[in-house]
Amino acid sequence: MTPALNSASRLMLIAPHPDDEALACSIILQQAVRAGATIRVVYATDGDDNPWPQRVLERKWRLNAADRKRWGKLRRAEALAALRALGVRASDARFLALPDQGLTNLLKCDCRSTLERFAAIIRDWPPTHLLVPSIADTHPDHSALAVMLRLVLAELPGSQMSVWSYAVHGESPAFSARAQQHRQLEAETAIKLRAIRCHKTQIKLSRRRFLAYAARPERLLKLRARETTIADGSIRSISRQPHTLRLDLRLSVKPIRAAEPTLYLLSRDVEEALRCLSVQLPVRSCRIELRDAATERRVGVARYRGNAFAGELTIPIDIFSSAPALFVKLERRSWFFDEAGWLEIPAAIHPRQIISSNIAQPSLAIR
Repeated sequence: MTPALNSASRLMLIAPHPDDEALACSIILQQAVRAGATIRVVYATDGDDNPWPQRVLERKWRLNAADRKRWGKLRRAEALAALRALGVRASDARFLALPDQGLTNLLKCDCRSTLERFAAIIRDWPPTHLLVPSIADTHPDHSALAVMLRLVLAELPGSQMSVWSYAVHGESPAFSARAQQHRQLEAETAIKLRAIRCHKTQIKLSRRRFLAYAARPERLLKLRARETTIADGSIRSISRQPHTLRLDLRLSVKPIRAAEPTLYLLSRDVEEALRCLSVQLPVRSCRIELRDAATERRVGVARYRGNAFAGELTIPIDIFSSAPALFVKLERRSWFFDEAGWLEIPAAIHPRQIISSNIAQPSLAIR
C-alpha cells in the first residue's frame, strides 16, 4: 500500500536537508505532479554544516559563519533546481534554517518553539498526505526530526491525513521489514537521477553513493496509532513497566567511536513539559547516575548488570507521565552516522510490555 494521489490531494514532504527530496521521495513527488495534487516541501535545515565538500570545492580549510551561510544558500538553490527537475514549483518550497547537524541537541534540550513552528506549518497548510523522516534513520538529524514530528502529530487530534515515513540512511529492520516499495517506472528513474545530479555539492565527494540512489527502490511506511515497536541496533528488547524501563543490550565492537555509549530517554513529564534524560553506560555492573540532558543535573539512579558488551539496564521512569509514548535512543556514533535511530515505546497501558528485535518471531508487544 502506497499513498493514493489525485487532484484533491495535498502532499507535504518534510525533509531534514536539501537533497533528501531527491534521494528518497523523487518518485512520489513525480506522481503527485502528474496527479495534479497540491504540493508543499518543507526543508528543516539548509545543510550548511557540511564542511568536507565545502573545503574541497572552495579550497578553504577554516570555515566561519559567513562561509556556512553562503554554503547553505548554495544548497537551497540546488534543492530548488532538483524540485524543478521533478516538476515541483520553487514557490512550493519552504526553508526553516534549523541548525544543521544540531537537531538532536535541539530535541534533547529545548525544542518547544520548534515543535510549535512545525505544528503551525501543518495546521496552516493541512495536508491529506504527510511524508516524514523515519525514526530509524541512522542520520542523527533525520531521526531527531522524526521524533519532533511524532511529538507534534500526537498533539494534533482529529486529523484525517495519512502519515508516511521514508528512510534515506541505514538498513534498519525496524523500517525495512514493514515498509512498502513504491513502484518506479524507468522514465521516473531517469528524472530522479536528473534531480540527484542537481545537488552538485554533495556529489563532489560521494558521487557513486549518491547516484546509486536513483535505482534504489523508494519505500514508505504508513504510520499507525499503537504500532508494534521493533528494537534496533544494540537494544535487543525493552520492557516498559509503570515505574521502570528495562533494556537488554548487546553492544557490537566498534573500533572507531566518537564517545562512550549514552542512552537517552525523552517524553513528557507529569506537568506535560518535554524532558530528556541521559545515562552513560559503564563497563561493568554498577549503579549509575541518570541526568537531565539539558541541565546535566542528577535526577535519579539507574542500575546496570553486565559488562562493556552486554547487560541489562534498569531505569526509573517515575519522572515521566505514563500516558505519552517514551522515546529511547542508544547513541553509539561512528564518524558521522549513528548505529541506530530512536525507538518509540508506547504508553504504559499494561504492566509488562516487551519489544523484541527478533522480527522472525512473533512480537510480544502490546498493539
